[in-house]
Amino acid sequence: MTYIQYNKKEQNTTVGMPTLAPVELVDGEESTNTCTFEEPLNEDIYAFIVVAPVRSYSFGGAMYIIVLKYLVYSILISGIDFNEIYRSAEISGQVVKFLLIPVAVSMQEDLMEVYAMTANLQYDEKVLKASQSATFGKLVFSIILRFIDGFLSLSVNFLVMLKTNDVKSILINFAALHFLQSIDDVFYGLAFRGFFGDMIEHMSTVCEDVSFPRRSANNGFVRDLDSILFVFTLLICLVAYGFVAAIPPTEVA
Repeated sequence: MTYIQYNKKEQNTTVGMPTLAPVELVDGEESTNTCTFEEPLNEDIYAFIVVAPVRSYSFGGAMYIIVLKYLVYSILISGIDFNEIYRSAEISGQVVKFLLIPVAVSMQEDLMEVYAMTANLQYDEKVLKASQSATFGKLVFSIILRFIDGFLSLSVNFLVMLKTNDVKSILINFAALHFLQSIDDVFYGLAFRGFFGDMIEHMSTVCEDVSFPRRSANNGFVRDLDSILFVFTLLICLVAYGFVAAIPPTEVA
């Protein structure tokens, strides 16, 4: 039996092949190999505010749903007796309230979407190819409307939680109030299926074609705004809860 003689390690090399030099970036120039992530519009009624023309049925219908949510939240807030917030509760209820504060903040989908869009979304005029109405001003306008929606929703959830003493009632109110946040999602789903006419159905398909680029890693502070705003909102709620819990019932007029 004969054996094949292997080459020596020194001879079994890639000698003669050109060596690859590392690519150096010019100052102010980004690598062409970096991935650009697109951020699509959230599939809710606020997408119509960005994409639809101001004088269209889609824009008017979206404004109607948004104003309707504002009115519902305003009615709920006006019906809260603020004197009941200062009444004493059982220890179990106080502990549950304290533990549910981060949950109450995190459940605000519209408010969290505003924080995420502020930190990560970057406007690009390329979206005008999908819709000429998707201007920067209308994008900012939709973010402001969404922020008001999220702020009212958080206010209602937080105030109702403070005035509720029974643990079971606290959890039931959480589930009931969370339903109000999804009203715009329900109407958007119906519009997407054509329940409000072909024109609005077509506009919902245009919303799916609109997306914005995400900010690059170079925007360090801006990219962290979502975390900063979330912690800031949580601290405000914790301070408000501590202030309310510290006031004895006898000191309330």
